[in-house]
Amino acid sequence: MLEITFPDFLELLSALFVSIGGATVVIIGVSKWFGDFLSKRLLDNYNNKHQEDLEAIKSKYSTQLENTKTELDKAKSLFLRYSEKQFELYNDLWKVLLQTKHQADMLWDKATPEKIPSFAEQISLTRKAIDDNLILIEDEHYEKLIELINQFDKFQFGKKTLVELRNKPRDEFENQRIDSQMVINTIQTNRGVKESYDKLIMEIGKSFREQIKG
Repeated sequence: MLEITFPDFLELLSALFVSIGGATVVIIGVSKWFGDFLSKRLLDNYNNKHQEDLEAIKSKYSTQLENTKTELDKAKSLFLRYSEKQFELYNDLWKVLLQTKHQADMLWDKATPEKIPSFAEQISLTRKAIDDNLILIEDEHYEKLIELINQFDKFQFGKKTLVELRNKPRDEFENQRIDSQMVINTIQTNRGVKESYDKLIMEIGKSFREQIKG
């Protein structure tokens, strides 16, 4: 039987610890390396996936932004063309309104049978200019323009009535009991209509200026 002395036992035990300790160090080292390697791979995969997602999002929103920019450019171009056309229309329409007012004022100064037809024709031209360009006229302006046309119509009717009253033969005045008071009443009515269209056309001019200025 092999006899093991105490010193031999100590050497054997030391060798065992050294052997186990060395293996442990190797295992720990390998584990650490593998852990670092795995962590790096996972982090790289995450970063790559994250970068791909970011690029996809950037590409998506870049396309949307470009499409939006294109639509805005189209809308801007359309708005500028519309504004330019509206600017021209309002200038031309204002000239027509002033011409109509000028004829109305002349009729107010002196009502004669010869002036009535030309004033009626001018009203028709003004109404046609408004209707032909309705698509470019703002709703609130259109309402005021129609109101102005109605005022001109009333004024034209009043002046026509006044001319007819003044040109009736004396015997018709007596037969129909038409006296000077009817003429006075008609003149007062015409004055009220003139004041209305004077005020209204100034309001329209102001709103036109505001529209043109934007």
